[in-house]
Amino acid sequence: MTMAKDLVIANGSTTAAKPVEGLWFEDGNLILKAENSLFKIYSGLLAARSSVFRDMLAFPPPPEGNTMVDGCPIVTVYDSAKDMGYFLMAVFDTSYFEPPPVQTELPIVEGVLRLSLKYDVQYLRRRALQHLLSTFPTTLKDWKQRDTQRTIPPVDNTPFAAFRLARQFDLAWLLPSILYCISSHPFEKTLDRSTWGTEEITLSWPDKRMCILGRQKIVMKQTQNALKMMKLASTNVDGCTSEMCASTRQRCAHVLGDWDMAGMLDYFEDNADMYFSGFCTQCRVAFKDLCASECQDMWNELPSMFDLPSWDVLEDLRGKSLD
Repeated sequence: MTMAKDLVIANGSTTAAKPVEGLWFEDGNLILKAENSLFKIYSGLLAARSSVFRDMLAFPPPPEGNTMVDGCPIVTVYDSAKDMGYFLMAVFDTSYFEPPPVQTELPIVEGVLRLSLKYDVQYLRRRALQHLLSTFPTTLKDWKQRDTQRTIPPVDNTPFAAFRLARQFDLAWLLPSILYCISSHPFEKTLDRSTWGTEEITLSWPDKRMCILGRQKIVMKQTQNALKMMKLASTNVDGCTSEMCASTRQRCAHVLGDWDMAGMLDYFEDNADMYFSGFCTQCRVAFKDLCASECQDMWNELPSMFDLPSWDVLEDLRGKSLD
């Protein structure tokens, strides 16, 4: 939201750019102009946070001088006003962009990450990456806790926006989780486009190909797991001869085998209503162990399904990114 007042430039003319409410400090000593938005802030604090701004502000003004408003120089930056707003709020309001477990939103993460990289604000860069990691983890343990630990809400088509972000900033270690999530969405979103806010996200052909082939491998793996369940349905589990247990295994297998999208990693938790009352205690434990084993197996294979480096390599990249 902007304050609707015209500002008078030193030469007496007015500017069409408008001050941004919340980032217009009356006693500020520097105005940043991004698109048609003006941010009146404190140069010393900004320079203390950003080595790039520190070096930039150390340069003497041009011979003709800077454009002045309210006695403050205006410096034009070539960033979107939206990104600059997110970034400056994170710099000047310590409660605006806190690290996990505090919640945030993906557009804020993206804007802060983009400008913290550009202007070298390392603590904000690390926070942005930590928020992404909470939502797209690199371990199965963290995946299982994702619903309670994620700090980016599950807005529809978030994985597609996150995929674009990971590609833009070369965050390969996020890709297995993101691509698995994409594989759990209707196929048409990968093939055609997905909607993110007012935008439409269309993947490049190489990325579509990677998503399609990886999704196919995930579905094939799930079909193999369904066949294992069917096989167990015809054999005794720890001496159990209950027809209900055998019938429940068959239902579980049919559900998994009918899916044409990713779902194995959350299969056991998401289908508790189906199997809990249908299994005896022994069969329930055996089924839980089978699902846990197959989930771990799928997780281990997830990077290779999308032709990505191994988890060991990706974990190394993650560690370096968060340093």
